[in-house]
Amino acid sequence: MNTTLGEVLLNIVQGVARKGAELLHRNLYTWAGLGLLVAGSLVSLSSYFVFLVTWLTALGIAMLILSLVLLVLGGTIPKLPPEVGSLLLETGIDNIAAIVEELEIKAKAVYLPSSLTSGRPQALIPLHSNPSLPTLVKTLPRRLIVRYGANPDDIGLLVSTTGTTAISMLESRPGSTSAELESALTFLFMGMLGVADGTNVTYHENHISVDILNPRMENKNTWSHECLGGPLASVVASLAAEAWDKPVTISQEEYHRGKCSIELEVLG
Repeated sequence: MNTTLGEVLLNIVQGVARKGAELLHRNLYTWAGLGLLVAGSLVSLSSYFVFLVTWLTALGIAMLILSLVLLVLGGTIPKLPPEVGSLLLETGIDNIAAIVEELEIKAKAVYLPSSLTSGRPQALIPLHSNPSLPTLVKTLPRRLIVRYGANPDDIGLLVSTTGTTAISMLESRPGSTSAELESALTFLFMGMLGVADGTNVTYHENHISVDILNPRMENKNTWSHECLGGPLASVVASLAAEAWDKPVTISQEEYHRGKCSIELEVLG
C-alpha cells in the first residue's frame, strides 16, 4: 500500500514538474504553482514515509492539487502581452487610415463575413457614395479593388481591418446570439488585447447595440474613422458580420462617461 501511494505521488510530482518547466517563463501563476509543487512534495512525502502523520500528508497533497490549478491558470495566459496587441492594433489602423485619406473616400464601409470574401472577414469600402449597397450574391475575389455590383460605379476597396486580425485569435466563430457575441468580444478586449473591461450586447430586429466598458484606446477623429469607424467598432462589426454571416454596417458610435456605445445594422 505504501509503495503504491508513493509511486502515485512521485508520478504527480514528475508530471507537474514537466508542465511547470514548459510554462516557467510565462507569468506569476507558474512561479507560485512551482513553489507549491516543491513544498507540497516535501511535505507529503516526508510526512507519509518518515513522520507517518496522516493530516500532514493530506496537507501536502492539498498543496500539490493547488499547484496543479495554478499551473493550469498559468497556461491560459496569452503569450502575446496586451500592450503588444494594442500596439499592433494601432499600427494596422494607421496603415488603413493612410489609404482611405489619400483616396478621400467618404462612403461608409460594409463589413463582410468570410463567406463573402474568400476566407476571412473584411471591409468593403465603396469608392462612390451610392444610395444603397446591392445584395452580394457571390464571393468577392481576393483583391484590393473589386466590383461588387452591376452598375459602373459599383467598385470598392476590399481591405483587412483590425477585426480581421482579431477574429483569428478566437478558437471558433461566435454564434448569432447576443450572449455568444458578448462572450467573444469580452474575451478579445479583456483577455487578449487588454483594451477594455467588458462588453454588453443586445440584438433586436437586425440591430445590434454594443457597450464597451472603460475603453483604453484613443478615439481619433480622422477621415478614416468616418468611413471605417473606430478600432473597437471595427472589431465589433467584423465579429458581428462573421457571427450572423451577413454584411454589417456601423450606424452610430459614441464615447461618453467611460463607455463606448456602438450601433450596428445587419444587412440582408
